[in-house]
Amino acid sequence: MLHAVPELLDALESRLVAGEDPATLLTKIRWSELVGWPEDQAGALALKRRLTSIQTLLAGLQSPLRATLIGLSGNPGYGRNGIPADASGLAPRLREKA
Repeated sequence: MLHAVPELLDALESRLVAGEDPATLLTKIRWSELVGWPEDQAGALALKRRLTSIQTLLAGLQSPLRATLIGLSGNPGYGRNGIPADASGLAPRLREKA
């Protein structure tokens, strides 16, 4: 069992990169017994950066699934310049006002 925050983040990141399910890791943690929390502002900022990088990793791993679900939903996505792909008649008017 992991007892320190840095070890937990290392294990979580390695499981995500390897394509493993992190749920088994996260369910075995006794959150009240977790140690290694930052004691100063520099440590807190470093922890925040580390968590942000793991969130970015998660978002990247979810991107193919999101794209597939959007493709299957039947709703058109956005095309170039943030204009919906099926709004070809609307696009020239939007460009004129910009």
